[in-house]
Amino acid sequence: MMRWISVALLTLLMAGCAGMDNDGSRHRTPLENLGQTAAVDVLKAPPWPDNASNRVILVTPVQVDADFGEQAGARFNDALTRRLLSARHGPQVLSVSEAPAQSDVPANQWRLSSRLQAPLGAITLSDRKLYPYTLTLTLRHGDSDDIWWQKEIDGALDALGLPLSAAAMTPAP
Repeated sequence: MMRWISVALLTLLMAGCAGMDNDGSRHRTPLENLGQTAAVDVLKAPPWPDNASNRVILVTPVQVDADFGEQAGARFNDALTRRLLSARHGPQVLSVSEAPAQSDVPANQWRLSSRLQAPLGAITLSDRKLYPYTLTLTLRHGDSDDIWWQKEIDGALDALGLPLSAAAMTPAP
């Protein structure tokens, strides 16, 4: 009898430990949510002239103000690219380090650039710090530097959800 109880307790303990999620990186951060929101806007908002499955979007790394921390760009880019790729019947997506205009590109190629700015720096409230932001998404056709579509998204990110640099976490004098 004692043996069966021991086996049952061990089984419950192992099942309970297996169900625990110790990986905190799976928790989506505000930057990842912003990247997903940006991707949805890119997929739905512009008046695309072609079929989504024939479209190729070259995604360049986001330009991020230092106030958001060293890893902010990587988290945003990852979420943006993953969401673009996960779209059903969506475009082909390529992450590139840069995408200059070229004269001999196919008509279905587009370049997406983004800029995340902190126009005001941190705003300190009684219980937290907020970082107001302006995210600018810009689409250009592959053979032109002219802006084909652009959108600005304004908001604020809570410092608790940001991978802030040591400089950003230092209190102001």
